Amino acid sequence: MKPLAYRILNATDSDLPLLILGTPLGTASTVWASVGYRLVEHFRVVITELPGHGLDAANAPQNGEAANLTVDQIAQRTVAVADSLDAQKFFYAGCSISGGVAQILALDHADRVERVAAVCTAPKFGEPDSWHDRIATVREDGTRSLLPDTADRWFAAGFLDDDIAAGHMVLEDMATTSDQAYIACCAALATYDITDRVSNIDIPILYMAGAQDYGNDPDSMRELSRQTSQGAFAVIPDAAHIVMVEHPELVADHLASFMGS
Repeated sequence: MKPLAYRILNATDSDLPLLILGTPLGTASTVWASVGYRLVEHFRVVITELPGHGLDAANAPQNGEAANLTVDQIAQRTVAVADSLDAQKFFYAGCSISGGVAQILALDHADRVERVAAVCTAPKFGEPDSWHDRIATVREDGTRSLLPDTADRWFAAGFLDDDIAAGHMVLEDMATTSDQAYIACCAALATYDITDRVSNIDIPILYMAGAQDYGNDPDSMRELSRQTSQGAFAVIPDAAHIVMVEHPELVADHLASFMGS
């Protein structure tokens, strides 16, 4: 399986344990930078790109390929990243769709991961029809047409007014994401459903929620942590869906504590 494209923050520290950070739909690896650089003393930090996103934009799927991607495949390609770095075991944290990857890794690749963090995520993201509708919108109007709704969902009230750079850069990354890459990940989310498997997760997993993330609300994520044998839970105050941009220091602290740095 071909590895995901990735950005490594401290390539010279190969003796450190490997931490892979996975990105949300429509973002690039820079979304994790403020968290990742806070952890480089303790981990070899790698940030992966979703297929066709960010550093992988040149490899965006073509029309005929967009419907074939699955979250399971993204998880397999994440393991391939660890293989490419000669790491038998690794830590993983992923947000949104990559939180789904975190859970798949915990279920199907438990022999490879030490601990995982599933950030602002779910065992199922709505109904398939909602993703098919979004695919139709992007085909018709492009990813930039999603900006107004995305801004309201991704960031807590007032954040974009107070922050003049980070949040706006994330939104611009989304607006310039290849339509076909975005559609491919939407198709993957339409088929993703591990609702009946969450209780089978048997490695340490941290479910991290944003206090104002109404799509993946704290109560739902706390319940997910209770369904697993070694689940932990944390909530980031004054944050919505992209918590690693809104409060990178808090997210980094939770990850460092949970992963034992």
